[in-house]
Amino acid sequence: MALPREDRAELVRAQRTLGRSQVPSVRAWPFIRPLGTAKQADGHRFVWWPTLLKGLEHEVLIPYIEEGRRASRHHEVDEQVWAEATVLLPDARALAAKFPPGSGPNCFGTVMGATGVSGAASVWMQREPFEEWLSDVTRLGGSDDAPGTVLVWRSPTGLVQHAAVTLGGGWALHKPSQGWMSPVKVLTVADVIGSARGADRRLSRRLMR
Repeated sequence: MALPREDRAELVRAQRTLGRSQVPSVRAWPFIRPLGTAKQADGHRFVWWPTLLKGLEHEVLIPYIEEGRRASRHHEVDEQVWAEATVLLPDARALAAKFPPGSGPNCFGTVMGATGVSGAASVWMQREPFEEWLSDVTRLGGSDDAPGTVLVWRSPTGLVQHAAVTLGGGWALHKPSQGWMSPVKVLTVADVIGSARGADRRLSRRLMR
């Protein structure tokens, strides 16, 4: 705020150019405008500061977490599906709809954690241990309607990019990102595949042994 307003505006516009989503429009958050969002920069965009959240955490964070994101549909899964999934995925239901304590925990750890690997769902799981786990406990194959099919997306060079696991009944469990705002979600297999689709990704399936 010690900088000239035109300099502040340039800095905020630069954040937008870099594609950072934490630079919302002033118009989108009218109830915090009295806190000075329109005066931060050019009057159209602002950045989140701790002072804008203090005392308004619930009102701000819930819309931020929900905006543009699919809600987990874990409550729609039949009890029989959960029961049958437990054989291969003993911790899947406990992970469903859970938020991580912070950024880091990712899709690889979520899949491993759902199968009962202790502590996997709470850490930033790297590619190497995930690939080792895939090699040890899965084989090529699987069905989207059966529990325990690991969906694996890879880059053209073969690097694993994303992973999910089917619960049966057309449902799948995954963590969309490693951000703190990203809970473990249950969606239809079609929705999971659609959300993870990319021009430079290819999908393969592996069945738990």
